Amino acid sequence: MGAMKAAAGRYLTFSLGTEVYAVPVERVEVVLETPVITRVPNVAVHMRGVTNHRGSVIPVVDPRLRFGGTSIAMDSSPSVIVLQIEYEGEDVMVGMLADSVSEVVDIAADAIGPAPALGARTSGDFVSGVARSGSTFLVMLDVDAAFAQGKAQTASSIV
Repeated sequence: MGAMKAAAGRYLTFSLGTEVYAVPVERVEVVLETPVITRVPNVAVHMRGVTNHRGSVIPVVDPRLRFGGTSIAMDSSPSVIVLQIEYEGEDVMVGMLADSVSEVVDIAADAIGPAPALGARTSGDFVSGVARSGSTFLVMLDVDAAFAQGKAQTASSIV
């Protein structure tokens, strides 16, 4: 199960392949539509590179690779969701690729269930809950756990 249970509130929904995910709106800095991403050599495979956002170097992560899937094709015009996360006790920004960004939804507490037991799959560490929005299930990400030490790198550690 994720490090914390998801709370009721407003969430930005996005897709990775055919799955729909959600992150708390208050953690989203901005959504960038297909920014230029510069590759950085000798970084973890899920680190796709860095991009510039308002003069800051932002590391860009491919969550499909991070969660054990296949890479997001850069020729498919993915978006980058720039998130505020806590990393090693500091507030930092990280970009997360998404196949598409959908909408902001309000999720009530009674629509949220616990993260399912996923056995040995590491992506279970990143799931804080599962919510129902209409006929769709939303996988609610714990963004701090998804980018915790040993799982991602900040811009300062890769440039």
